[in-house]
Amino acid sequence: MPLLDVVLGYDCNLACSYCTITDAMRQRELPSARVVREIDRAAARGFRDVAFTGGEPTIRGDLPALVRYARKRGFEHVKVASNGLRYAYAEYLDHLVGCGVDQFHVSVHAFGDAAYERTVRRAETAMLRRRAIENLVARGLDPVADLILKEDTYRETRAWIAGLHAQGIQKFALWLVSLTDQNQGNVAQLPRITEVAAEVRGACEDARAGGYEVWSLHLPRCFLPGYEAHVRHPGDDLVTVVTPDEVFDLKDSRLAGGVKPEGCVGCQHFGRCPGLRPDYIAVHGEGEVRAVV
Repeated sequence: MPLLDVVLGYDCNLACSYCTITDAMRQRELPSARVVREIDRAAARGFRDVAFTGGEPTIRGDLPALVRYARKRGFEHVKVASNGLRYAYAEYLDHLVGCGVDQFHVSVHAFGDAAYERTVRRAETAMLRRRAIENLVARGLDPVADLILKEDTYRETRAWIAGLHAQGIQKFALWLVSLTDQNQGNVAQLPRITEVAAEVRGACEDARAGGYEVWSLHLPRCFLPGYEAHVRHPGDDLVTVVTPDEVFDLKDSRLAGGVKPEGCVGCQHFGRCPGLRPDYIAVHGEGEVRAVV
């Protein structure tokens, strides 16, 4: 289904060590009236799914009203992608649900409380994260945990997922860290895909055995033989992204990939694979790719 992805603004209540948002970007946001116009435009195009993202969307006071408006305009599913800290406060979470949010994505950032607070650079937030997950699970809201795989997290992927699954989460989306904007200089954070893929394959196998879901968003299918069904590339479906700066389709963005090196030629997945991201090739080159024939 087509998705309208609305980046309400770039500001956030955390300061993650790998964040791509610059200080200048944090000053920019979409006015409420502009969001309403984009919802109207998408509704006229037949869109029925909308996501509110950021930055951190829950710091926007108009989020509940925008959710209600999207529902009024006929959107069947409303997603909020958030760090989830405000869900630690049950009254706020219940208010969002009452307004019409039915899909919750929570960025978990790191495995373990100490690592989490080092990463988000805000003290006493790990407790809020834990309480937020408890509140989401207790209400049967079936949250998706977004896990960012980088040099200091990917080796713990399986244990990380196991710990969150023990807390009641059933769905996990695995993202490869991006080296853009504010984070472009942190090349040491970006691991090789061949090394990450070994952990992801293990996580997919664990998911099959445990009866829960694991999706990989940025690893080409050639790195996950036998686990292709777990691949969900960001540009697979029509996603129109509205930011304070521009409007674009996700499949055309630098986050979706776009580079298919010589090693991709003849691959059975060529037509549906977005290839490698430019920021990845700039650090590690394109030599890891092997066509599946």
